[in-house]
Amino acid sequence: MRQRIVFWCFCVLALPISGIGYAAQQQTEFVYESEESFAHYLVRAEEYVSERKVWINADDKPRELAAVLPFELLPDAESCAGRARIGVLLSHGLSDSPFSMRDPALALQAACYQVRVVLLPGHGTKAEDLLNVSRDDWRATFQNAADQFSKEVDVMYVGGFSTGGALAAEYAWQHSDSVAGAILFSPVFKVNSSIDWLSPWLAMVKDWLDHYPSDDFAKYASIPLPAIAQVYKLSKEVRNLILDNPKDLPVFIALSEDDQTVDSSVSEKVFNVGMIGTKSQMVLYSKDQMSTNTDRIKVYNTNWPESKIFGLSHMAVHSNPDNTYYGAVGEYRICGWYLSDEPLYQACRTDKNNWFGESSDALTKKSPHAARVSWNPNFNSLMQEVAFFIKANASSNR
Repeated sequence: MRQRIVFWCFCVLALPISGIGYAAQQQTEFVYESEESFAHYLVRAEEYVSERKVWINADDKPRELAAVLPFELLPDAESCAGRARIGVLLSHGLSDSPFSMRDPALALQAACYQVRVVLLPGHGTKAEDLLNVSRDDWRATFQNAADQFSKEVDVMYVGGFSTGGALAAEYAWQHSDSVAGAILFSPVFKVNSSIDWLSPWLAMVKDWLDHYPSDDFAKYASIPLPAIAQVYKLSKEVRNLILDNPKDLPVFIALSEDDQTVDSSVSEKVFNVGMIGTKSQMVLYSKDQMSTNTDRIKVYNTNWPESKIFGLSHMAVHSNPDNTYYGAVGEYRICGWYLSDEPLYQACRTDKNNWFGESSDALTKKSPHAARVSWNPNFNSLMQEVAFFIKANASSNR
């Protein structure tokens, strides 16, 4: 990604403004409406996505549709009887869909929490729908969903992955009187690039750095520059909000030090400087650090040669190894690094003895066609910690 952005830096002045292409087109974004019931939102979402989605396999439409729709999971009425109604609102990240939040949602449901997962505007259909999307559309969807949910539960937490984590953190900071806490998986407080500030300028003259058709029904293969620019602006705004207004609101944050999508060092700074509560916790996965445990931070070493895993990726932190699609023996392997090289891409997808991790020279030395790891072997332990965090802090907010 960095190399492609640098290339466009040299080319940007030569590109005509008329080259914007899709960005000039108008479209109606699907946004969660103010005061809308979640049941009504689900009906509208199914109608909207059904009309616009690009299907990977036309014979498997029901499965593909179900994967990308927003959803709600209710705790078991019998085993969870007599407990406070604790709700958790979650959001996926850029280019993803609600499917990416299904593993943590199921774990939280099993722990007797009511979980709702929203669909961010521009997602779940086709990548071109991200061309005109605004971070304010994302904000509106998250805020309206949270405002409505808070009326229906006794205690509410907000959370999310990547861009969804930034949206959740922002909402929590702006509504700290009504939110019990935030649960953030690999939140984006800064894109992992030294020239991410160029993305708004590049987006004015260019739609795509690459544009590959997706073979993954739950995720886009390519992200347009205008959407990357929106994430850059959102992450900067949320980062400054938290750093300028430290709060003791309980926050649980889990991330990988080796993340190549977001800058984990900035996330650590935001946690240390802005998320100052004694009840806040960070779980940090690192292929280089030894496992340690302090009052607020736990470090887990992720050099697992027995599993052929060398570091956790951005998307792996909150994903269950038993997931039948993205899991350790799932049907889909993440090999998007090699989309421009078909033989390498196929080698990555089919090698039964492949290595997995986050992009690095060290990983490439272990396998020239290593795949991006899409699950966390430590998932069950992580979600137990999240469930305990929710329970411990919910009692003080009733």
